[in-house]
Amino acid sequence: MLWWALDEIRVQVTGRSGRYSQVVLELAWNPGPGADASLAAHVLAGMTKPAQLWAPIGSVVLVAPGAGAHPGVEPAVDKVQELWPAAVVTVVDEAVAALAGAGLDPEPAACVVVHQDGLHTSVAVVAGREAIAGDLATGGTRGLAQAVVEHLRAERRLDAGLEQAWAAVVHGSVFVPSSTVPGPVYGSVITEDRVFPAPPGKVTLSPTELRAVVAPAYQPVVGLVEQVLREAPPETVRQATAGGLLLTGPHPPGAEDHLTDLTGLPARRVVEPKAGHHRLQVLLDGVARLLAEKPPAPVIAEHRIDLAEKLQLLEKLGLRPPRDLNADDR
Repeated sequence: MLWWALDEIRVQVTGRSGRYSQVVLELAWNPGPGADASLAAHVLAGMTKPAQLWAPIGSVVLVAPGAGAHPGVEPAVDKVQELWPAAVVTVVDEAVAALAGAGLDPEPAACVVVHQDGLHTSVAVVAGREAIAGDLATGGTRGLAQAVVEHLRAERRLDAGLEQAWAAVVHGSVFVPSSTVPGPVYGSVITEDRVFPAPPGKVTLSPTELRAVVAPAYQPVVGLVEQVLREAPPETVRQATAGGLLLTGPHPPGAEDHLTDLTGLPARRVVEPKAGHHRLQVLLDGVARLLAEKPPAPVIAEHRIDLAEKLQLLEKLGLRPPRDLNADDR
């Protein structure tokens, strides 16, 4: 219920019409030094099995932080052109998709989109459905949970998993008071005895203790907000300041209030549906809205069945009486 898929590539295949299928890939891995730039291309190549795709493929959408700046985009586009030459390739900036998927009415002229997933947090100034300035911090929800895991090991002598740690962040009143009492974090007690299995244990982290751990891990997001506002043109900054911060993805509860306190900008948060923990629905909704506004137009050849050849085969097999060549065609 609480954990998010941490796949570096998330894929969805949709049958948008009776004529062709659409493939949506979210390039979620860190596009920094040492990243495997061909990772998305490898995924595309592995999807060519008939059981995985409904041919023909008419549209491929790549959603990535930094869009064209992501090193995985170019090899993925090359692979699409190799596999499906007729497919229309659309590259969408992650922040633009998040803004479109939020469905704000009215949509601000400009705002700062802060999108978080399991692996990273991207921050971008978006104006007119275009990312003007943006950057990202690695970590995401996994980084916040890992900070709690390391704190538990060092200070509480408890070895807990990432899912347990993230549950503590969600329910532990880190950035906002909660009406529920935080539950214990379960794990294994760290002992010096290496002979016997570690005994089970549990600890309860207070909101103050959790905030002292999570707030520093979340601080890079604050720095990115300040950075992208410095990089954007003055008029766009003025509009983005008025539009405020838009938080999408699984941020800790109360993160919008925390960012407002630190940046002075108004913030709103789009909460993902509880049933959507295996994917970031706001991005998929955004892609659907963007494509509805400008639908792809792939050139798909019509494969017509030659009925004459079919009838001749039936005649040869004796499954259809032969045609009377002297009879008038009806």
